[in-house]
Amino acid sequence: MSKENLVGIAEIANFANVTKQAVSNWRMRYDHFPRPMQNLQSGPVWDRENIEAWVKSFKGEETHVLSFINLKGGVGKTTTAVAVAEMLAQEHRKHVLLIDLDPQTNATVTLISEEKWAEMDKDGRTIAQLFDDRLNPQNTPKFDIEKAIENRVSTINDGIPRLDLLASSIRLIDLQDRIPMIALSGNFTANPLEILRVALQPVLDRYDYIIIDCPPSLGTVTKNGLRISTGYVIPTIPDIVSTWGIYQIISNVDGFARDIERSIPALGIIATKVQANSLHSRVIADLKARRLGRFGEPGMLPQPPLFNNTMPQTVVVARGADVDADIRTFKGKYGSAYDALQGITQEIKQLCEKKKH
Repeated sequence: MSKENLVGIAEIANFANVTKQAVSNWRMRYDHFPRPMQNLQSGPVWDRENIEAWVKSFKGEETHVLSFINLKGGVGKTTTAVAVAEMLAQEHRKHVLLIDLDPQTNATVTLISEEKWAEMDKDGRTIAQLFDDRLNPQNTPKFDIEKAIENRVSTINDGIPRLDLLASSIRLIDLQDRIPMIALSGNFTANPLEILRVALQPVLDRYDYIIIDCPPSLGTVTKNGLRISTGYVIPTIPDIVSTWGIYQIISNVDGFARDIERSIPALGIIATKVQANSLHSRVIADLKARRLGRFGEPGMLPQPPLFNNTMPQTVVVARGADVDADIRTFKGKYGSAYDALQGITQEIKQLCEKKKH
């Protein structure tokens, strides 16, 4: 780790706008104060990113960054991510950025028209351009985070104030397998896992929440999202096929978090597209008891909790994804799933904003 990324007590005090004595008191009083990276002759030093995140959280100013992940498509992942982002912005008056990392672009075209998306993609204002720039360092970079973020998006009321979008692109399909090779593309110091974090650094503090719709994989693109995440959720249909990969997700994220020395907790599992049949009832019972599949075996990682609210199967949600539909309210967009999505959003907000000390 470079010296530029290390800070001492004086730098922490300056960043937090407190005295050095206050920082020393925090170290003694709070067990969750980060441990120093090194103890030099001049005193202890900490990783700047860890310390800045802790101070923001301690002062109630943390940006909550949540990845929505499932390895199987069609489980309601994108619908849930978009609805949570919309409700946080509209009903809870939070400043929210939705980042669409999925090359299928479903979250993008749920929030803006396909014509608008095509215009943005042509102008290099999608997430694909960000990665393309890093893959081709010999070309003049086109991606500009300020221009790429689309403000006031949603099918509700012609857009929701405080809800912004960083759009995806189907071009990402052709790029994603090459992204791990970025370090070899003319700049051996480039880290392919840091691309999104570096790009978002100038705008991160503008938002109360950043919601990331991840692709159905645990590749480099998803890890770019996890790299900046303060937590993640797993939406899933409560059947055997849809829940099969959940342990793999938990295990891989746990290993990745240890590798980068960051905490990326699982907030929980959200049951989606729930139907009144025996299979769904049985799987939900297993999820509630935290004994789903391999989670119930000795020596395995613990299963994250199941959210109290579950999203029912409904055809109205599909209509709500149509940006050309004349939709003015959440109930008009989400139908009978509205109350459940409202409850899920409230649970997420409570989990993120609960007192930590």
